[in-house]
Amino acid sequence: MAHPGYSGTIMTATYQMQRDLGWTFFEQLARQNIMQVQSSTDPPKKLDLGERAVMADGNEYNIFQMKEMGRPVEPVYATEGSPIIVGPNGIFKDCPHPNAARLFQSFALGREGQQLNVEIGGLRSVHAQAQEKAGRKPLKDIKTMKDDPVAVEREGESIKARYTRIFRV
Repeated sequence: MAHPGYSGTIMTATYQMQRDLGWTFFEQLARQNIMQVQSSTDPPKKLDLGERAVMADGNEYNIFQMKEMGRPVEPVYATEGSPIIVGPNGIFKDCPHPNAARLFQSFALGREGQQLNVEIGGLRSVHAQAQEKAGRKPLKDIKTMKDDPVAVEREGESIKARYTRIFRV
């Protein structure tokens, strides 16, 4: 399991889980003496290396990529809800080539760019014309938790402190 003090993705997921499931979920998990890692990419790597048989969090795209390379992994989505992390992007106000940046954004957020994210990146897209990749559970069939970046920013330090106390890391 990754630590919210090192990863924004994991901080966002930890916020959503403590809000929806309560800190008791983490207290029960901590009693299982789980391996703590840093990045959201670390739990899938531990699976791939055979160091662990299960991951409690991490990211979906690495699991998709591993599975599509023939690794014996399968994503499992909690019936209580799975955290969802929205990937932000933008253009710097004073970027040296603003028109090129706008063109890139147009491509990245358009159908073709979003389909590349799905096909190559293992990511999800809500673009109306992007197609889910065969063999993956459609996003519409997964119960997701609600993202709240303002609350994550506001509560981040207290979440890290409480998580650190619970897991003693």
